Amino acid sequence: MAASFQPTLPAEELRRRVLALAEPADQALQDSLHSHVPYIEQVSAYIIFSGGKRLRPVLYLLAAAAAGGQGEPRQAAIFEYLHAATLLHDDVVDEAGLRRGRPAARTRYGNDAVILVGDFLFSKSYSLAAEVADHRFINALTDCTTLMAEGQVLELLFTGDYELAETDYRRVIQAKTAVLLAAACQMGAIFAGAGDTVIQALYTYGMELGMAFQMVDDALDYVGTEHEFGKPVGHDLAEGKITLPFIFARETCGPALRGRLVELATAAPTDPEAQAEAKELVRRAGGVDHTMSQARGHAMAAQKALADLVPDQGPGDPLETLLALAPYVVDRRS
Repeated sequence: MAASFQPTLPAEELRRRVLALAEPADQALQDSLHSHVPYIEQVSAYIIFSGGKRLRPVLYLLAAAAAGGQGEPRQAAIFEYLHAATLLHDDVVDEAGLRRGRPAARTRYGNDAVILVGDFLFSKSYSLAAEVADHRFINALTDCTTLMAEGQVLELLFTGDYELAETDYRRVIQAKTAVLLAAACQMGAIFAGAGDTVIQALYTYGMELGMAFQMVDDALDYVGTEHEFGKPVGHDLAEGKITLPFIFARETCGPALRGRLVELATAAPTDPEAQAEAKELVRRAGGVDHTMSQARGHAMAAQKALADLVPDQGPGDPLETLLALAPYVVDRRS
């Protein structure tokens, strides 16, 4: 991994570029979100147009441009549909009450409806992918969604495992989160007609960026605020989800505190005081700092993956934008 981040864009310029790409992706979502059942559109719109960064569609468009082509915003919608579907399903599994700063869809429409609408959005993503003639495009989507489903099941199986190993934690976040960012980059390169080397470089970039993104989320769950995050914080312990901050603290804080930490985490789902004390122990043991350091390492690895790509060096250089997204993902607060 590189010793430090490569030069990046000023924050305002990065935001301008990302918003310029997010706008056509948003329009594509509005244009393609059609169903013979109006209720499906209503529930879908509630989650899709409730905010969100459009990171995955933007990555698809950037990757296509960095690979020397131009992605279609219509296909960029694939990745927001998939992301929205997983959010709907996750909120049911987690019994979530808040998403993106407002009531989760399940609290408004019910669990049955949001599960079925999530299935509709998965199908919608495949319908859009099938419009692309290159069979590698839909094959990449199939590989991605298979891994995502496996990641969701793994997370379920590991819930309440307070001795969870770091290797298993990494398996979960790679499959559940990072693979969708990787696929967005991979499929953008495929759509652009890139060669295997460029496709792999962009896939690796997306995977590393996704690992960094999820690790930052996991760190912010211990130190962020609900206002910043748009969803409850401190919720991982309350749900019995063991993430890297906890794992690092558990393995480094010494036998006595280790026992206490596991005891508190076991009680955390039903005891807010135990949850608060466990979070404080994790912070004091350096779990949050370590996780942020690991996230930074993955973000630098994402930049390194692009080392052999040729910059455009024109206004809005897509490679420059991809490089700048790496530190942004680490430094964000929401």
